[in-house]
Amino acid sequence: MIELVDVCLKYPKFEIKNLNLTIKSGEIVAITGNNANGKTTLVKLIAGLIKPQKGKVLFDGQKKGDKKIGIVLQNPDNQIIFNKVYDDIAFTLKNYKVPKEEFDSLIKEALKLVEMEDFTQSETFTLSAGQKQRVVIANMLAIHPDVMIFDEASVYLDTSTKQVLYRIFKRLKNQGVTVIFTTNLIEEIVYADRVAVLDNGQMVAFKEKEEVLKDLSVFRKLGFYIPLKLALIEQLQSIDHVDDEELLEILKGRLK
Repeated sequence: MIELVDVCLKYPKFEIKNLNLTIKSGEIVAITGNNANGKTTLVKLIAGLIKPQKGKVLFDGQKKGDKKIGIVLQNPDNQIIFNKVYDDIAFTLKNYKVPKEEFDSLIKEALKLVEMEDFTQSETFTLSAGQKQRVVIANMLAIHPDVMIFDEASVYLDTSTKQVLYRIFKRLKNQGVTVIFTTNLIEEIVYADRVAVLDNGQMVAFKEKEEVLKDLSVFRKLGFYIPLKLALIEQLQSIDHVDDEELLEILKGRLK
């Protein structure tokens, strides 16, 4: 369990003030809101990349300790160092003091999870932006993290690669990993268990996904465009999370 207790952090344009937040182990949490309203700051606080000026960030009631936290940022070029995919992931494992004899199996496992098992010896500079992002994710998966953070990690991904990312969320959850992702694309909240909405550094909502999908007013108040799919789910009320084909079948049935 991750707890932010009375966390305060002041910036010139916004302030996080007395923020309290509890994320349960093994759940998927989406953090959304308009740009420059605190999403990245919040996940950096959780990851320990920045420290609160006041308050505490706790893991199971204690400071970070031996918890492994993986974080994937927007631009994969900022996180890839080596020219070979294998070498890049091996460098991460070395930093975490993983025995060298375990490298091959861990790298193979991580690349399989991101559906890039055939790219072990590929040159990173020849990869597409989406493939690079998957290599960055594999870097983090190889250490078997307790918490996995994705900071707008879908920004550079095409539609098919986004689907890979969403499948990774589910696989991590099934393994008991806590998944936290930030997004400006509110249609992505369907892949979360709970949804946190930030505005000007403040938490204006933190609810179960089903509750948010049935009433999207919090997004309307913040000036978000409501995608058609979410608007339909809100109108139908009875839908939790369905893919596009299922939604079309339901709509056909309603229109007969």
